[in-house]
Amino acid sequence: MEHKCPHCGADLPENAAFCPHCAQDIHPRKQARTATPLLKKLLAGLVILAAAAAVGGAIWYCNRPYVPREFDGVGEVYYETGGKTYQLLVAWPADRCAPAPDINQYGREDDLTRWPSRFYVNDAATGANGWGEFESLVETLTVEVVQDEDAGSTLTAESPFLDENYPDTAGTSVLEFDGLCGEPQVVWTIQMKNGDLIRVRQNIHVTLIHTYTYDWHDYPMDTLEELQALLDRVVTEVQPTDELIFNLPPVTYEGTLTLPTTCTLQGCTDGSGRTVFAGSVLATPEQGYWLNYLFDIDFVGNGSNMGLSASISTIAIGCTFTGYKTGILSYGSAWTAPVECTFTGNQVGFHFNSVDGGVTRALFDNNVFTGNGTAVLLENVPADGTLCFDGSVFSGNGTDIDNRCGYDVDTSKAVFE
Repeated sequence: MEHKCPHCGADLPENAAFCPHCAQDIHPRKQARTATPLLKKLLAGLVILAAAAAVGGAIWYCNRPYVPREFDGVGEVYYETGGKTYQLLVAWPADRCAPAPDINQYGREDDLTRWPSRFYVNDAATGANGWGEFESLVETLTVEVVQDEDAGSTLTAESPFLDENYPDTAGTSVLEFDGLCGEPQVVWTIQMKNGDLIRVRQNIHVTLIHTYTYDWHDYPMDTLEELQALLDRVVTEVQPTDELIFNLPPVTYEGTLTLPTTCTLQGCTDGSGRTVFAGSVLATPEQGYWLNYLFDIDFVGNGSNMGLSASISTIAIGCTFTGYKTGILSYGSAWTAPVECTFTGNQVGFHFNSVDGGVTRALFDNNVFTGNGTAVLLENVPADGTLCFDGSVFSGNGTDIDNRCGYDVDTSKAVFE
């Protein structure tokens, strides 16, 4: 077989390694391979490892165990779950979205007071009641109390329940305390099914009520002037939240007595005689925290004056009103209620003409209205409700009840003669 030089075309000897004519190498050349640097190999490996780690991390994150969280707030806590944010709070029923972190209460030393702490769950975006959907996420709802270590007594909290009086609440806990419990803290605790723990705290500040009693055996009050002077002096010596009780003598007071603060006037009941006001009592104090109470006092008018005029809520119990233009007038922001009272020979026995205020006592029970021009005149009665005259007797009046304002009145248990 002939071999020719690939360069000059001359004949080549067998097994020649080069051409004897042109001296060119006749072996075919192989293309040299380009070496890959070590750094590039390492980088490629790292990229592959990083990609694998990212995939593994994503798988772990999606399947990771849930770590429970804790939330703690005074008044309210915001909690997000399922793409929605909820407002969890303690509040007053009048504004379920406004937190009430601090509650001020008053209490006597040996007299228990009960007050409902109310817990709400709202949709934070709309303010709507969110408890219906949130409840399914809750394991338990409990209430605990952190007592005031320096207090002389403790506050107790009942287990939460659904109170029909507050239908929008997630729960109501009735607190029971006296005036010595100081400043405890009520803690609403929500254990979620996912392990989260939520605490909403409410601070309770209880002020001790001081009660001062002034007895006619110990203090001068035999005349209207002495009684008025005593009232005017006492009001400068006490706090508006102090409770004042005046035990009156069996005398007849002539003229008009003005109450400078809320107080209790207790007529004489020791059998030595009755306390009589041959004039008027004005319950129009500029300061005072409590209701006015008048017990067992006889009011005697001259046909043109008023017996009791009240612009602040007052309750008369066991009193009599005779011969007045108006026996009791309730006006301003007063809710005035007669209980077991007798109205005789008045132009108007009881006149309700208040434009503001809330219901204090809607049961006007066991009163006697006899021989009045109008026994009961309802001109303006604030707040919604029903006046109940259970056990009351109406006899010989020109008009028993003149209900000008159309207020709801229940006389089903009253007696008309």
